[in-house]
Amino acid sequence: MAREIGPANPTVLVVEDSKDVCFMICETLKYHIGCRVVTAMDGEECLRRVKEKPPDVILLDIHMPGMDGFEVCKILKGAEKTKHIPIIFLTATAYDMQSKIRGLEIGADDYLTQPVDNLELITRVKVMLRIKRLIDGAGKPVASGPQLSAERVHELRAPLNSIIGMAELIQEPSHGALTPKQKEFAEIISKNGRKLLKLINGLVDG
Repeated sequence: MAREIGPANPTVLVVEDSKDVCFMICETLKYHIGCRVVTAMDGEECLRRVKEKPPDVILLDIHMPGMDGFEVCKILKGAEKTKHIPIIFLTATAYDMQSKIRGLEIGADDYLTQPVDNLELITRVKVMLRIKRLIDGAGKPVASGPQLSAERVHELRAPLNSIIGMAELIQEPSHGALTPKQKEFAEIISKNGRKLLKLINGLVDG
């Protein structure tokens, strides 16, 4: 049964130039999370939407005509009023590692690979909504953990995602073969990075 959407529900902005993909994402979010969903077909419309009423989370397609997702992300993360809005990049394929790394480096908080898995979409958006609620709490400590502010949780998560992404990137065959020891080191970095990310998400979930 679909959740009832009211004025108090969080808002997710979906920026996607494919109408079919946009429709499927919007329907999934409305049905399973009960959030309000607004859409934009390109980067300029996204910026207008955010200016009119900042959303709680943005799902942002990287490859769009005109202003691409990277440029939009830089603008939003560079502005004081919008820098704390969580942004989830939509990447073209599972092997689009370069786009993932670049996105994380310029401030994106997470990424999803298309075609989007519904369960992964729901889970990641829920995590970002929790983060946004904590940020909106402005200075309140995370309830179930140590005295760690919501803003600090947000700041820790972004570079950690970048570390994990880089560890995965250097293992790509296109960058040359690694020695067994180098591969072991990269796997350790990735494994422990994900462990830390799980701990941070645990603070948010609390």
